[in-house]
Amino acid sequence: MKYYFLLAMIYLEVIIMINRISKMIAISLFRMKVIDENELEIYIYGYEVLISSIVDSLIVLIFGVVFHKMILMLIFFTMFISIRIYTGGYHADTFMMCKTVFILICSFLILASKMEVYLILMLFIMMFYNISVFILAPVENVNKLLTLNEKIKYRRISIILSVFWTIIAVITYFNFIEICRSIMLTAFIIAFLMIVGEKKYRKEVAHYEKQEDC
Repeated sequence: MKYYFLLAMIYLEVIIMINRISKMIAISLFRMKVIDENELEIYIYGYEVLISSIVDSLIVLIFGVVFHKMILMLIFFTMFISIRIYTGGYHADTFMMCKTVFILICSFLILASKMEVYLILMLFIMMFYNISVFILAPVENVNKLLTLNEKIKYRRISIILSVFWTIIAVITYFNFIEICRSIMLTAFIIAFLMIVGEKKYRKEVAHYEKQEDC
């Protein structure tokens, strides 16, 4: 547990550093008259996303090395990033909250990796994941609405990917249980974030509609 708290503290410090670096870069561009003042926040966010993506990759590797769960963390990161592009899901409102959620997810994976995986449990979670994808995907974001063609495309890819990972989970259950566990836990996280994201999206849409009525 001491390693976990140490990593969490380091990660929070890195988040603050990323925000400061992003602001410094954006302000420098503004002073050089490369960007306008009203573009500052956009560029700060853009640099935060770019730098944090690299840091997230490093954090995943560090978690894997420190806790001896490299297979778990690599499968999680690969599956999570590739599928979330199409399924969508919960997105935090602030950069700090986004990174905090990521820390919690990594922590959950490490703690849950000790659980026993039974066939019925694995099938139940993968079914829960597939049903969530079939009903909800893609989950929209009020800040990035999708066109009809994008919705159809993302939905089709989401379903194909969910079936693919389910097949891999079933196959690996009998011979490579650690891989199966990694897929199962990641699938659960993706489904959970989709449900939370869908509720958040509906709430935000209702809020905007209420404002327009007023």
